[in-house]
Amino acid sequence: MVQNSRTASGPGYLRPLNAPVPVRVKESPSQHPNSLVLDGRAIEIASIADTWEINDEWWRGQPIARLYYRVVTREGRHLTIFRDLVDGQWYRQKV
Repeated sequence: MVQNSRTASGPGYLRPLNAPVPVRVKESPSQHPNSLVLDGRAIEIASIADTWEINDEWWRGQPIARLYYRVVTREGRHLTIFRDLVDGQWYRQKV
């Protein structure tokens, strides 16, 4: 038997999964990411493994326009970050 978790459920109580997290990013003069701050620690980006752009939901009041980067840090971590092309902010995409 499942115990009552005391959390509401149903269509009015959906919570997003893998929501992006705002991050501070230092950019090169060509606006590519050079380093970022995670958990209060500066992390250098060793390379950019991939880039892609998404433009979606242009018909809505708040379209989605993002430039994604799959980066490798100097420590060897693989992270996905993106610049929101609508508001100009950087985010880390949790996987």
